[in-house]
Amino acid sequence: MSLRRKSCDACFKGRRKCDLGFPTCATCRKTRKTCHYAYPPIHQARSAAESPTVQAVGGTSATPSVSMSSSSMTELLAAIDDSTPDSLFETGAFAAFFGHNTQLSEDGTTSSLDQSVSGISLSSALRADELTSPSIHIYLGSLGEVQPIESSMPAWQWVIDELKSYPREFAQRAETIFLHRELYSGSLPQAIRAAYGISSNHCLASENNQEMLFRVIDAEVLELLKPFNGTELLDELARLQAFVFYQTVRFFRGGLEQRSMAEQQQSLVMTMALKLLSRSQTEIGDSEAGNWRAWILAECIRRTAIVVYFLYGINSVFRDGICVGLHTLVKLPLSTTISSWDSENNHLHHGYGTTIPYETFLSHWLTSTPRKLDPFEKLLLVPCQGLDTVELYDLAG
Repeated sequence: MSLRRKSCDACFKGRRKCDLGFPTCATCRKTRKTCHYAYPPIHQARSAAESPTVQAVGGTSATPSVSMSSSSMTELLAAIDDSTPDSLFETGAFAAFFGHNTQLSEDGTTSSLDQSVSGISLSSALRADELTSPSIHIYLGSLGEVQPIESSMPAWQWVIDELKSYPREFAQRAETIFLHRELYSGSLPQAIRAAYGISSNHCLASENNQEMLFRVIDAEVLELLKPFNGTELLDELARLQAFVFYQTVRFFRGGLEQRSMAEQQQSLVMTMALKLLSRSQTEIGDSEAGNWRAWILAECIRRTAIVVYFLYGINSVFRDGICVGLHTLVKLPLSTTISSWDSENNHLHHGYGTTIPYETFLSHWLTSTPRKLDPFEKLLLVPCQGLDTVELYDLAG
């Protein structure tokens, strides 16, 4: 017998009987409240896990598996081009994302959720104007009350707080862990100029001007969605980073309407990240070795892609209890010379190094000597190793 609470949060708090309707129970539909389950009804999880096929890269069907194939990141990125669907975005277990790979079922046994896999393609997405129009409420019906994206789990809450701080950090310092202070020193793309202004206004947002803030964000997103032919790599990165700032504000400051619009654009933004990674490998290549600015550009692309997956992963954990794109996330490349971020001398001294998949970085960390962690390293480690463990490691260094 399972000891987990089955009723939704609203019924539990109101001490009412919950019919366990998913995604919205009858009581929440009647009272027009947001229906959120701490543990989604188990039959729903099983239905997702038993799905026989998934739309894979290239449009073919594939049997869901616990992990991606052993193909390298290079092969993964090579499969993403203009002739294929926009990407395969898998969902992995929330527990696996935070260091556990099982969930207690109703009979007291453990069952893996790692086979909860789904493909998302832009072909099924709404048009650009539908993704940003204030009339999006016609797709949502009654929105009910808004629940902030938060958690009682220290590691998860730390990551949430870190992600939601990036627009303010950009406004105050003109840099973040994925946007280097030297990245736009030679050129300042329009997308970043707009993102900086909106991030600055976000710091001053109140009930009186919040509506205007989101109207401006909607307008800027429409600009980003317009076709750009022959743009430089830096311009494409600027567009992706602007999306990160806008979606962050929507997820953590917006209501359900804003969150829904950000979710509608999930496939688009994640595809942009993967295609940008692929393009950077082709256009930058080995020039990272002797050119610090080339390394900065490539590293900002790698880090921005990671943050994109973290952002949508955290939102999907809050919404559905699973981490969207987990199997792709662990294959994303990381630089082995993170110290180059803060110093050109370090880059010249240590050289270019190489890149390794995120999952390899995690396995190497388990056997490494404690040391002071770079902020980006801490973001990578906390969700998988726990906040206390990482902070003890950091202090010991």
